[in-house]
Amino acid sequence: MMFQEEPKPAESEENVYSEDHRSDMVDNDEISAEEEAFMKGYDDADDDEDNKEEEKTEENEEE
Repeated sequence: MMFQEEPKPAESEENVYSEDHRSDMVDNDEISAEEEAFMKGYDDADDDEDNKEEEKTEENEEE
């Protein structure tokens, strides 16, 4: 009996939460449109947080 190799958490998470994968999951009725919207909002908020941190770093470097 062969065991399948477990995907690495970072790779697995990226695949599941990518915009393309979310869209496929909605198309296949694996998640609802509302769940996709929630996940997209979460990603957007995370991106905004990353941008704020980068801006603070750039401001500190200029001083």
